[in-house]
Amino acid sequence: MQLITEYATPAELTGYAREALRFREENTLNLNRWLPNETINDLTFRFNRGGGGLTEAANFRAFDAESDIASRSGGARVSGELPPISRKMPVGEYEQIRMRNVDTQAAEIRDAMEADSVKLVAQIAARLELARGQALFNGSVTLNENGVQASVDFGRASAHSVTAGTAWTSTETATAYDDLQAWLEVYNDTNSGLPAHTLMSRKIYNLLRKNKQIRELAFAGSASAPGVLTREGLNDVLGQYDIPPIEIYDAKVSVNGVTTRITPEDKLLFLPEQGDAAGKTLWGVPVEANDPRYGLAGDAAGIAVGGYKSEDPQTVWTRATAIALPVVAAPDLTFVADVI
Repeated sequence: MQLITEYATPAELTGYAREALRFREENTLNLNRWLPNETINDLTFRFNRGGGGLTEAANFRAFDAESDIASRSGGARVSGELPPISRKMPVGEYEQIRMRNVDTQAAEIRDAMEADSVKLVAQIAARLELARGQALFNGSVTLNENGVQASVDFGRASAHSVTAGTAWTSTETATAYDDLQAWLEVYNDTNSGLPAHTLMSRKIYNLLRKNKQIRELAFAGSASAPGVLTREGLNDVLGQYDIPPIEIYDAKVSVNGVTTRITPEDKLLFLPEQGDAAGKTLWGVPVEANDPRYGLAGDAAGIAVGGYKSEDPQTVWTRATAIALPVVAAPDLTFVADVI
């Protein structure tokens, strides 16, 4: 394929696509609240496995005595390469013939390429969101697709991946309050503080609203508790007992035509404050972005989009490419529990 600029330059398409990506992640697929985007002028990532945890206290010393020697975290150094991801969409022969009006054809093809840029960005964002969900809930990312086989284990402590003793589907017997308090104690012992959010599916949320132990706490002293708590009732009782506020996340995407959840329906996740405390989504520099014809000098990292043409048959392509991966550098700031 031949790079073309007659309908739109790569810089124009890239700017259009990056704005669409920002809008989408702010409004739809938003696990970047805990793994925010960061661009790096490199192809590799590196971090010390571990993170979170307690701060080691220094020692007082006598006057004229030598300074105490600190030690670095014993976590292993993790490094790897960011994998590429790209997609393209055609404005085919038939579509171009339909746009045969000489006065408007160029504008119509440009409009089609801009629309395709948005679709391609959405599809790349969807795959990155799947990786974010895997990174946060599994404490690792595994790729096994399109000839790519790779895995990164972020090293979350085994005590931060648990299963409820009684599944919360047993709303009359499951001790959801006791479970949550026990897990929060583990999180606090590790991090000297409580998580800021509890991420879960609506299914788990509705089970909590029906859980007998939670309902009885909400209506302590009452002769009878209702069969299900209101949203406000659940939020109130959780807040009174220092259980982090609930974030419901049920986003889905299509993977090879199959509806696929971003995050598991049967697990909840404790998370720190929104920001980069747990990790980041790293965006490197695709090779196209270093091509002077793309015109991205000084802004090469991130998604890049260009227009191309092939001759047999004559087809105009819009191609989006990126090099990206979510990285959880402080995995013990997350805690996952299988409750269903």
